[in-house]
Amino acid sequence: MPTKETFMFAVDSALLSELGERLVSTVHVALAELVKNAYDADAHEVHVNILPESSGAPRVVVRDDGIGMTLEEVRGFWMKIGTSNKVTEPTSARFGRLKTGSKGVGRFACRRLGLSLQLTTCAQVRLPKSRPASFQTTRIQFDWGDFKPGVDVEKVECPGDTTVTSSGTPGTTLEIWGGQTDEWQARGFEYLQRQLAVLATNRGASRPGFDEDPGFNVYLEAPGLTEQRVDLREAVIDASWGTLSANVNTDGRAVLTLNAKGLGGTKKFTSKQQFGKIAGASLRVGIMPARKDEARRPAILANYVLTDLINEWGGIHIRLNGFRVFPYGELGDDWLRIEADRGRRLGKPVGELFDFAAGLDRVDPSRTLLNMLGMRNYFGQVELTSRIPGLTPRIDRQGFVDNDVYQEVRHFVRFALDWANIHRDHYIQLREQDESEKAREALRPVLNLEGPKEEVVPKAASFLRGEIKRIVQRLPPTQRKETEQTLVRTVRAIETASAASNKQLEHLRLLASASTLTLLFAHEVRTVIGTLGAASLRLEQLASKIPGQSREFSELASQLRETKLRFDNLVGMTGIVGAFRRTDNLVELHLKTAVERAVSCFHLVISNYAITIDDSELPTDCIVGPMIEGELYTILLNLLSNSVKSVIASGAVPRRVRFEARQSGAKVLLRVLDNGIGLAEEFFEEVFTPFIADPSGMLYDKLEEQANPEDASIFGTGSGLGLPIARDVVRSRGGDIRFVSPPDGWKACVEVEFK
Repeated sequence: MPTKETFMFAVDSALLSELGERLVSTVHVALAELVKNAYDADAHEVHVNILPESSGAPRVVVRDDGIGMTLEEVRGFWMKIGTSNKVTEPTSARFGRLKTGSKGVGRFACRRLGLSLQLTTCAQVRLPKSRPASFQTTRIQFDWGDFKPGVDVEKVECPGDTTVTSSGTPGTTLEIWGGQTDEWQARGFEYLQRQLAVLATNRGASRPGFDEDPGFNVYLEAPGLTEQRVDLREAVIDASWGTLSANVNTDGRAVLTLNAKGLGGTKKFTSKQQFGKIAGASLRVGIMPARKDEARRPAILANYVLTDLINEWGGIHIRLNGFRVFPYGELGDDWLRIEADRGRRLGKPVGELFDFAAGLDRVDPSRTLLNMLGMRNYFGQVELTSRIPGLTPRIDRQGFVDNDVYQEVRHFVRFALDWANIHRDHYIQLREQDESEKAREALRPVLNLEGPKEEVVPKAASFLRGEIKRIVQRLPPTQRKETEQTLVRTVRAIETASAASNKQLEHLRLLASASTLTLLFAHEVRTVIGTLGAASLRLEQLASKIPGQSREFSELASQLRETKLRFDNLVGMTGIVGAFRRTDNLVELHLKTAVERAVSCFHLVISNYAITIDDSELPTDCIVGPMIEGELYTILLNLLSNSVKSVIASGAVPRRVRFEARQSGAKVLLRVLDNGIGLAEEFFEEVFTPFIADPSGMLYDKLEEQANPEDASIFGTGSGLGLPIARDVVRSRGGDIRFVSPPDGWKACVEVEFK
């Protein structure tokens, strides 16, 4: 008769190696995980020391002032592998922070840093009512070498002790040593700062049902990697495009200082106007760039860091006597009216700021504020004190009474920001001039010109004529004239083809953007393909007749054939050349057919990246117009190009784009949806601003990660002209185009209204 048995799983110690050394790829990732644990423990700050040892890896000490762990919590959470604590309780106990971990294995990152660990944690505990609150401190020593393969985890003893005292300081300290190899490098240290930057920019928040979050900061001390202790919050501000400081002196004047990229040193300014009601007020603001190449330290402010930082913690706070005043600086708060002014395209500063802007070189003083960044791109606070008379908090503690003193505070802050924005506009103008000059320098040795003009083809033709004269001088005298005439006729044919297409191209350029320029350029290319083929044949014939020069002419003929083949492939890929007719007549167009033809232009990309384009929701009887046929394709190609890039950048599988349309009275509403990276609502209008190709700063970085390297030239980096041109075309026909909130299952939705 069988004997009944019970069975239980056992965990081999080899699992800890998998969790601590293989799941955590580098020491920098491991240390970042430990700091995130301090954030989840509601710490206000965490101090990290990376201290060199005489040999091997450095000693690492991580000390936070969080709530700590009781003995019961140490046993139930720290000493248990794979707990679901962060899943069942996704927010921190005291401040309501969204926890950063979920797998319950972050503590084994310690093993990646060294073989020995000492945990010291103190938490406040409440004993029976008759006794006051006490502090419980637990210390445990871990020797990861004891956790050997073949030994069950639960059989390894870790010595420790617990004490209860009437006073203490909550928090947790991890001291780690005994690593075999020093893996710390300057580049990795910058990676660590990037990983922690967003946490360190939490400057405080108020969440219903929780204590007010005072913020979180990280202090890093690493001899050999940095000369002094790093205040990570300050490091983020110092990495921004610029740091703006301002105060109102005893005379009531605003004293401004800006240390920023590209300005040639620190800029200072003292206002003529006075802010006498708020003497003593001050501010310090980091101006976060729109993209990382505008940052003073782009190694810290990578695009993904910028995006998260701006979205989560951007904004200008107000502190009264050192304490945060809500809701200033919260998401959606526009107490400085920055978003309102950006929405109405405010460009002209007023008063003495206009005069200041007028004195800067290459700056249009009436447009200097057009490059103003969004409210979330400013990271800092205004410091006020109760010594400012008339500054009255509301009874419900939600802001100040809107009196003349508060209005002067607001005016002072905007004055300082507008002054900094004038400098930023100056920086942008100088940068663009520098980039243009570099482009001209690159063209000079190629075209032997002082600088580019509007027409590239005539300049290139002139350059080729000079090269032809130089080459034919190497030929025998009897062959020079015929060869030169043949090659010059080839150049003239190209010039003629370009001139014949020039009028049409002028119109098409109004419709095109950088992302669709290749498609439209096919119009000009197809007229010279035949000429290239004929020229290559003629050169091959000449090669056979000219002794000693056959190799050079054969190579030139081969290059022409390759160029012809590339042009043939280009025209074949577009599949839309016939859609752009040599007429400006307004016609009614079948929408579904136009969409199908637009989709065919992207056949290779759609196929290579397994993108599903669904047009089944397009009615077969839907007609749009009257409009120029090319105008419709400009709209469709721009929208489809953006969706294709977005779904590739997201890495989502499956990659989906869908077209929908419906008749609404005399209007036709077309919607293009995709499951790409999406677009935040705050950028719904900004994407239609010329030259703003990627307002979130995410698209092209992620596209570079997800796309094949050989496709980089196809996707480019965007010109920011496609959507503005598409909107202009639609509005010129009485319609409109806009982003709207996408339905469930989709990340982005563009709606086009045809009339």
